[in-house]
Amino acid sequence: MTVGGGNCYLDLTREFNDGRVRAILSSGQAAVVHRIAMMSKDGDWILREDQEACRHILAVLKAHGARYRLGAPLDVRWLRGGWTSHAEFALGDLRVRTDLCTRPPRLSEEDLGALWHRSEGGDFPVVGLVELAEIKKTRREKDYPIIGEIARYLRAAALWRRRWTGVEAMIAGLSIREAHEMIVKAAEGVLPFELSEAS
Repeated sequence: MTVGGGNCYLDLTREFNDGRVRAILSSGQAAVVHRIAMMSKDGDWILREDQEACRHILAVLKAHGARYRLGAPLDVRWLRGGWTSHAEFALGDLRVRTDLCTRPPRLSEEDLGALWHRSEGGDFPVVGLVELAEIKKTRREKDYPIIGEIARYLRAAALWRRRWTGVEAMIAGLSIREAHEMIVKAAEGVLPFELSEAS
């Protein structure tokens, strides 16, 4: 990965997709790729919803010395329920933050299917401008149900957030791969697999 002239998030996308398309660059970094933004502070990806993709992404993150941040484990059971997994690592003076999901807001199953189909044959897996606009829509009356979902996420995650300090202390110094199994065990029974289970 490069620092300075290159974009480390583009490099990371290539690593995530070594041998198979597993991750599509989204949100702020997608806006950078499409030249409608100069920079973005973190990286967001839409992942394939399968265990192989999760294992590969974990291996890449481990190689970079990544650590989990507060969020769901990088596990299909939570990802398919609408949760996002967060990690970060240092690259020189840069803090590289990753946000990983399989079901981004406001994209239907059909939208996602078309996006994956297009990404398989494309040069670089990045959401298109139409999908990007949908993901970025906020503060519109028709988006108020999303605000309700966010409130439900906060309720669902409240206990997990309270336990996170202890979990974080337990995994301190471990690689993301070593920490993964511990986080999964700690989250089971506390963090519901489905956002809808929290209402």
